[in-house]
Amino acid sequence: MLSHLRQFKIIPLLKMKNLDVNDALNVAEALCDAGLPALEIVFRRFSDSKAIREIACRFPDFHIGAGNILNRDQFLRAFDAQARFAISPGTCVETMKEACKRNITYLPGVSTCTDVLTILNNGIVDFHYFPAETSGGVEHLLSIIEPFDHLPIEIFARGGIDELKIKKYLRVPFVAAVSVEWIASCELIESKNWGKIKDEARRAIDLAQSL
Repeated sequence: MLSHLRQFKIIPLLKMKNLDVNDALNVAEALCDAGLPALEIVFRRFSDSKAIREIACRFPDFHIGAGNILNRDQFLRAFDAQARFAISPGTCVETMKEACKRNITYLPGVSTCTDVLTILNNGIVDFHYFPAETSGGVEHLLSIIEPFDHLPIEIFARGGIDELKIKKYLRVPFVAAVSVEWIASCELIESKNWGKIKDEARRAIDLAQSL
């Protein structure tokens, strides 16, 4: 289910609190030019859904996702904006049931065995391990998926994963991809340094290919 993210392994995360749509389009263009057409936008305001819609329309092959989905209403807004994947920080049964009706990759947030059981009992096997590092990192992740390692689980990890820890996560067979902030950081967007974003994306590609 996460094959479209597994091909990239390292996914840029955009966390601007007041996201300008033109800035989002410039980020997407820089990522495309670098060969990394994927981005998770933290979903907070109407401008975020507009940015997702504009990227989806302008770059049809771009893998645009909505992060921080808190409820069914936000999920539906992201889906209507043509997001190709949606991610939640935790588990919401109502949102999971809605996601199962839609043609979209949906990843609820998981940090315990109970969370894994909850998503499995609601028809979902893939999940978002969050917050990754403060939950216990790779060792904790391996411990909570051990009872379920006979299932075709795929995992997207986010939260405190720096460049030194990326390889450790991606060496776990169940982990399809990780989300990182440094490729499209707020500082680079505020300074409109699209060239640097392109360079960071290329560096991420080299890092992923080195595994």
